[in-house]
Amino acid sequence: MQAYFPIGSILEKKLPNDQNFVSWLEDKIFTSSLTIPIDKTLPFLLFALELTFNSQGDPQTVYPLIVENIDLLEPHFIYILRKWAKQTFLKIPQNRATIIASTLVNFGRIIWALPDGDSDVNLEIALACCELALEVYYLDKFPEQWAIVHNNLTVIYQSRCLGVPTHNLIKSFEHYQKANLVFPSQRFPQKWTDLSWY
Repeated sequence: MQAYFPIGSILEKKLPNDQNFVSWLEDKIFTSSLTIPIDKTLPFLLFALELTFNSQGDPQTVYPLIVENIDLLEPHFIYILRKWAKQTFLKIPQNRATIIASTLVNFGRIIWALPDGDSDVNLEIALACCELALEVYYLDKFPEQWAIVHNNLTVIYQSRCLGVPTHNLIKSFEHYQKANLVFPSQRFPQKWTDLSWY
């Protein structure tokens, strides 16, 4: 459904001492200190992000887990995702936050392309992933990643069924203009740009 293209390698993907993603997060953030309701959603989210990170955004690796837990992809998941990411970004250094932001963008791409589940909810999860990534990626520090996420949001708002159509069109155009600041030669937004290829 969504196409993506490689551009090059920007982000360092290795964690210190080859730690896995979830172990590293657990070392930095104790789940009990987060004000998130503990249920099946948060462990699923963390495991899905770990798989996304370790596979560099390979859908074939992540799909089986998602399909097995498709019932968790609902509006409550978006709430948990947003709350967890915002609290996590406050507790970790910038260089680690960029790893999570990249993983979120790749996870959003995988969810949006998922043929199962509610396509509108899947799109809203992808939207949340991109919006959260923009809390880490700033134009002055990460111009290419910032523009890529805005490009993805351009496509999301073009495809969005929820909300007011005029508002979605305006938001799509706003994100297109921002992406165009970094990629001025791009006349039309790519369907989805994958940060795992960086």
